[in-house]
Amino acid sequence: MRRLMLGLMFMLLPGLAVANDVPRPDDSRALQGLEEARILWDVTASDPGALLARLGVIEQTYRDLERQGVMPRMVFGFRGGSVRLLTRDAPDRNIEHAQTILQIHSKLAELHALAGVERMEVCSIASRRSGITQADLVEPLVEVGNTFVTAAAYAQRGYAKIKID
Repeated sequence: MRRLMLGLMFMLLPGLAVANDVPRPDDSRALQGLEEARILWDVTASDPGALLARLGVIEQTYRDLERQGVMPRMVFGFRGGSVRLLTRDAPDRNIEHAQTILQIHSKLAELHALAGVERMEVCSIASRRSGITQADLVEPLVEVGNTFVTAAAYAQRGYAKIKID
């Protein structure tokens, strides 16, 4: 029985190695001729788990662009319910999701440290409605007057707006 199991293992191992070496599809047609990709992430996701998952997809997007030789240029605009998750006291106010909120804060710092991640903005209209000031926000977030105004300005500079809700 032991020999049979060892034999099966040796037969399956090469197949496992091949499965890991399968090339990922690329985006070469869409990226043809581009040296950089400018993205404005319009973030409104207010569910902590959903926001954390979407930040992971944003990081994967960054890595996919980089892997394919295109420099990511990213700006984040947080508005709506997402703003309540971005304060220093958010984990204390939402004990049920405290761990996830702390992971969100950590992921934001990681993303901000990436080359080409230029700015992370919070809409003061949303923050004012929630009683949040710049002093309440975790770093590297910066409060701006109106993320609709900044979104329009970034669009004029060639940033594609991608909604994250």
